[in-house]
Amino acid sequence: MPQITQGVRSILSNPTVYRLFGQMITKTSGGSTTFLREYVRAKPSDRILDIGCGPGDIMQYMPDVEYVGFDASQEYIKAAQKRYAARATFICEQVSTKTLEEHSSFDIVLAMGILHHLDDAEALQLFHLAQAALKPGGRLLTIDPCFVEKQSPFAQYIISKDRGQNVRTKEGYVAIASQVFSNIAVSIRHDLLRIPYTHIILECIR
Repeated sequence: MPQITQGVRSILSNPTVYRLFGQMITKTSGGSTTFLREYVRAKPSDRILDIGCGPGDIMQYMPDVEYVGFDASQEYIKAAQKRYAARATFICEQVSTKTLEEHSSFDIVLAMGILHHLDDAEALQLFHLAQAALKPGGRLLTIDPCFVEKQSPFAQYIISKDRGQNVRTKEGYVAIASQVFSNIAVSIRHDLLRIPYTHIILECIR
């Protein structure tokens, strides 16, 4: 999982700094983010699996759902449990086939900011795991930085400095997802942050 965690970029490994940075640059409206409101669309009683949940701050925007979050960072999981343990389950490990023997049949699987940290083989494995975890008709939502034509030079520069070293084009992300899912909706957004930035959102339906 290629990722730069040295120098300035290592600061984001701290849950508090990660949280504050996200709050500074992420746009919110009506108590939610655009990604959650327009794409995730979680409903009360939905079963949600969050792969790479970080410090669990998505819970501040969630209705009364059954939420299970996984992250390999012990610091992130401790922070998530401290704030949201009463509403969610947080597990410090990577999602695997063995994991899904105990946790399956989800309405929604989230992989937010994960794919660009994975090489092609690892990303393909994530799509397979998500498909196995979903109920029929369930949805996988991913959101990652993306390189596109005629992109803001500032956005391109910021994305090129991301800790993840596998930022792809739209075609690159879709090529991997389409090996597992046949029903994929793709959105390119330039307006989700307070700074110039480009995201790709995949909604993959089982």
